[in-house]
Amino acid sequence: MTSLFLRDEKGHIYGKVGVNPDVSSKELLENDPGRSEISKEDLQKNSESYRLFLQDVRKSIGLWLDENLVPTFIDGSVKEITGYDREDFRSINLKWIELVIPEDQFLVLKHIEWVKSNPNTYAELEYRIRMKDGEIRWLREIIHVLPENKEYQAAFRSFIYDINEQKQAEERRMKIEEAQKREIHHRVKNNLQIISSLLDLQAQTLAGSNVCDTPKVLEAFKDSQNRIASMALIHEELYSSTSTGYVGLDFSAYLKNLTAYIFDSYNVKNDAISLKLKFDQINLGMDTAIPLGNIATELISNALKYAFPSKSKGEVSILLCKKENYKHYIENSGGFRADSQCQGMEDLQFVLVIKDNGIGLPDEIDFKKADSLGLQIVTILVEQIDGCIELKRDNGTEFTIWFKDTTHV
Repeated sequence: MTSLFLRDEKGHIYGKVGVNPDVSSKELLENDPGRSEISKEDLQKNSESYRLFLQDVRKSIGLWLDENLVPTFIDGSVKEITGYDREDFRSINLKWIELVIPEDQFLVLKHIEWVKSNPNTYAELEYRIRMKDGEIRWLREIIHVLPENKEYQAAFRSFIYDINEQKQAEERRMKIEEAQKREIHHRVKNNLQIISSLLDLQAQTLAGSNVCDTPKVLEAFKDSQNRIASMALIHEELYSSTSTGYVGLDFSAYLKNLTAYIFDSYNVKNDAISLKLKFDQINLGMDTAIPLGNIATELISNALKYAFPSKSKGEVSILLCKKENYKHYIENSGGFRADSQCQGMEDLQFVLVIKDNGIGLPDEIDFKKADSLGLQIVTILVEQIDGCIELKRDNGTEFTIWFKDTTHV
């Protein structure tokens, strides 16, 4: 007999299942060469042992299935777990797989195929069934292949037990944790907004003073405010998100709000500088989203501050897409270029392009070695996310950032 130990989510053993191949005909012949088949008495003895074993395990079902997944034997807490009587499985030829909800049927069938290909082991899986009254219930199943045996008329044997209460407890715990995370994001956002407000008050004080080079100081304050705002917006997006299954950020929605904020902070009107946005739906982990948000803040701010002197009219275009969609976008949108000199492109998954049609960055300036704090920040943050940045100076300034996100690997 082989014993399978049942463990909870922490790995603690709380039960044991004895997997006995029901004294197959092969084993009996090996033990007694004079016997050519299993007697009905042996079959009844093993069936009775299995039934008594099931009675000792709370909320469990023992199940034998034929090749068509029709139960040839079922016992245990059948009514309590499924809502059906044992006789229902016989009288209406009810298949166990028909109880499994459609979303989980593929998982069950996949595991059955796996144990067929690996008959000397077993599979353990969790899935949901729909009870007779329509209620959804979580179960855990241990399934293995039975040795070839005509008396049993079964191909598989399963031990199934109810884990619905455990799953409900897990869901409650996850909801509590999600609420706590949302509250943390809310508080961080509020604290960042307080810092931004303090900077604004300080800037107003400086504006009325005789501090030397006041315009440059005020510009530094505005840049700092925008950097803080880019992080505050990330926490606002996470706090407002209704998704509980993914820890990342909808970066497309975030980038749209960030761009609107920066345009507003510089009092840019749509009739002065137009904005074009093209975004794929992309979710990013926090380790990528925060530095990439700061990169976008610096490049968009630089375009609005320097690309259009004397309040000349112009256009800022922003593209965020998956790498495989980049070619399609550049073929259908205002001059984005596809050539790239980045190394290790096969590991990079996404593209962010920030382009303006302004006066352009002078040829003599190497943006990776520029004195500008903003461009220094951009270079450092691109390295932080293991990305690659390129600059094109044709008809304005176009920064292209190729990057990856570990949550997608």
